[in-house]
Amino acid sequence: MTNSSKLNSDKRLSVSKPASAPPRAFTQRELQTLRIIADTLIPQEGDFRSGSSVAEFNELVTKAAAILDKHFEMLTALLEVLGFAPATEMWARLRRLADEDGDGFYILSTLIVGAYIYSDEMKAELNYPIPHRNPPGLFDAADELSNGILDPVIERGPIYRVVK
Repeated sequence: MTNSSKLNSDKRLSVSKPASAPPRAFTQRELQTLRIIADTLIPQEGDFRSGSSVAEFNELVTKAAAILDKHFEMLTALLEVLGFAPATEMWARLRRLADEDGDGFYILSTLIVGAYIYSDEMKAELNYPIPHRNPPGLFDAADELSNGILDPVIERGPIYRVVK
């Protein structure tokens, strides 16, 4: 086998081949739980849309789950446990999850935020460049303050909200 045919094979040494779908479809209950979690982590406030309010939430969260397919069993186990929590108690349950199972919370929140950020609505709202801009060169990235690469971020200000 030549070097070029090795590179073209499905065997990858550095990263796995991305899955096109999760191991199974989410159930309706799991999708509903994901919506409650999304709206808890990203609540609607004024014109700021909630986590599940993006038009293709189910499709986007499924695509994100395909990317995180190695964690799918853990995700569905968390959804099973969290699915019994009323929406009014979800914030406290998620805080407890973050304290007791940081890795689980990280995977779950990554799934939600990934689906949200990559929705067409949020890409438009964030003025997300399509196609992607070329990444900065090594020295540009290392010298981000003086070369102005972060000026738009600094002008925009923080993207987080303090939860009381």
